[in-house]
Amino acid sequence: MFKYYKKTHLEQYTEQLYLGNGIMTPDNITTEFIANRLKITVVFFNSESLSHETMNGKRIVFLDERKSILEQREDFLHELCHLLRHAGNQATLPSPFVQYQEEDAELFVLYASLPFFMIKELNLPPDHGQAIKQISSTFSVSMEQARKRYEQILRREFEALMCAETSATYQFKKEVKTIMSKPVEFSVYYDPSGITDGPSQLVVTLDEWTLMNCREIELPIGERLAEIDLEEIQRIECVSVLSSDVICFDGKVTLQVHQLLYRHGLKQNCFIVQMNDVEMKIARDQAMTRNLSW
Repeated sequence: MFKYYKKTHLEQYTEQLYLGNGIMTPDNITTEFIANRLKITVVFFNSESLSHETMNGKRIVFLDERKSILEQREDFLHELCHLLRHAGNQATLPSPFVQYQEEDAELFVLYASLPFFMIKELNLPPDHGQAIKQISSTFSVSMEQARKRYEQILRREFEALMCAETSATYQFKKEVKTIMSKPVEFSVYYDPSGITDGPSQLVVTLDEWTLMNCREIELPIGERLAEIDLEEIQRIECVSVLSSDVICFDGKVTLQVHQLLYRHGLKQNCFIVQMNDVEMKIARDQAMTRNLSW
């Protein structure tokens, strides 16, 4: 049903986690089943949910006994993400870093509650509302959560379809006339009033072929790049990328070109990446020291 959908890194992580531990069907997505498979101790008590890993490596999730079973499952998945992917005491971490962890955990809850590899096996009706009801019933989630996930999948499917159609059009044109363009170019701007030793902004200029054919490109973080001054950067017709356009996974920082193409088309090819945002994502990635071992 979803021919063009592309999973994010976090979705792939969640899918590997489930498949590697025999969590294969919607009926398996329960607190008890997942906790048993991942050897997580669950303790119910009369307070807000939290998680903890002991000195000997025992992982514990404390769940609020006052909440419903579905709310407890959401809290469990949220805390599970912290145990598997995050490090550090949030009470002592910088607030932007804590925000990254919380956003990551909330996305993990969505993907873990409604895994794409399970949803794509459903025979969903064409009616939008009926499809959401079926997902809600099958996965025992609220209608609001089912709608959020289903519409997310539809948006990404449409985005990928548009990229595929645009790429196909470009390939057809290429047979008629060769399009000459410059390769990808990188330059950096050092803000003299900045608080970091490195560059403040990374300027990325994409050629048409890269925009049309590359889903993502790796950013040359740490490399020596050409420098531009304030006057130059003010003359360049650039747009800033969104935080979600930049991903750091396993030490590699990538720019999601397909998202830029979807939003701007071919009218824009010069983009500015804020390096403080990149540094925060690198720090977040480095803190995720627990990797899948199955």
